[in-house]
Amino acid sequence: MILPFTLHRPDSVESAASLLDRYGGEAKILAGGSELILLLKMGLASYGHLVDIKKIPGLDFLDYDPADKKLRIGALVTHRALELSSIVQEHFPLVRDMERQLANVRIRNAGTLAANLCFAEPKADPGTLLLAYGASIKARNAKRERSLSVDDFFVDYYKTALDPDEILTEVQIPKLPDNFRGAYLRFCPGERPTVTAAVLVRGNGSVADEIRIALGCVGPKPVRAREVEEDLKGKGVDEIFDTAMEAGEKATLLSDPLEDLWGSVEYKRHIVKVLVGRGLRQLCQRKERTRG
Repeated sequence: MILPFTLHRPDSVESAASLLDRYGGEAKILAGGSELILLLKMGLASYGHLVDIKKIPGLDFLDYDPADKKLRIGALVTHRALELSSIVQEHFPLVRDMERQLANVRIRNAGTLAANLCFAEPKADPGTLLLAYGASIKARNAKRERSLSVDDFFVDYYKTALDPDEILTEVQIPKLPDNFRGAYLRFCPGERPTVTAAVLVRGNGSVADEIRIALGCVGPKPVRAREVEEDLKGKGVDEIFDTAMEAGEKATLLSDPLEDLWGSVEYKRHIVKVLVGRGLRQLCQRKERTRG
């Protein structure tokens, strides 16, 4: 049963931010609502004021600028819109692959990427991949606008770096250079992933000039396995292929797993090892290995 609340429908971001400032912790933004409404129905959350931003003009844009090679995603763009976008398919195929695997069609039709990030659900897909991409967000209140990297945006379980009166208005994803290849992997025996991993490799085919490894759904927030990335940087793809599982083992030490309903610490570490190792092998696999 949802407890009574006052629904506000502001016509601008500034008005919405002013409502958040006025009501403080009693107010919550309503965009997609797929997670929030569920919590309200289950009695796990209660707010005296919901600020519905769905009618605010100018928050439903999905654009790609060839000049700076960034995908700009407005706060009201749904997961389904990203999944079906020809722009995303052409320039950000890994983002499309991730979105296609997220939850189910009903959730993807209603839920927005921005709301997913703001909810900071540890068992969510997008944060892992966006962290590997080096994505950023824009946030506004009644007085100013600022940018934050996704790395700085996530703070802890269900906690972000947004101020109480700020609204996430835009997500920006930079396009990977042509010599980057990527893989997004997830282990999801139930409704939510147990572990996710994004692995990106930049190189000329024989040497890995740059490696990015992001891990999610393991601990409080998605993290980069930067020590493993540095260890692999500059190595030949043959060597990386042969030692991929060792790199996956090192990544487990940086994943900060916590025991929960989805598995023990040891179980999650094993899945991290397997996914990272599998991703590295997939991206560093030479054509001659696949013949026959």
